[in-house]
Amino acid sequence: MEDYQLILTGKQVLVAEDNPANRMVMKKLLKKVGIEFEFAENGQLALENYQQNHERLHLILMDCEMPVMDGYNATAVIRQFEAESGLSRKLIIGLSAHAIDDLKNKAIEQGMDDYLTKPIDRDLLYTTLVKYLS
Repeated sequence: MEDYQLILTGKQVLVAEDNPANRMVMKKLLKKVGIEFEFAENGQLALENYQQNHERLHLILMDCEMPVMDGYNATAVIRQFEAESGLSRKLIIGLSAHAIDDLKNKAIEQGMDDYLTKPIDRDLLYTTLVKYLS
């Protein structure tokens, strides 16, 4: 756990997740390794948060299925915004309850960098975050 904390403490993560129970789990997991985070309850709010705070964010954890705007569409719009604004590509990791290759492929096609299935495995989450943030 200390190894994870050394790398992850102070990193800024936006978590797009509509389910309150999943937000509670994610809050506990991220706090444990010192990650600073904000929640967005749908893809539209995630997009707005990203547009306002892209400079300080290190990574986005994006639920794929949310109301208002799903994570796939939010990711595509973020990628378009980055291209039009000349911004570097922010890391986006998709989160889904579905371990189906077609959905993982869709996530990657829309611009997500990786894809994790729920329920989130603590060690897999931490190793994935370290992989991208170290």
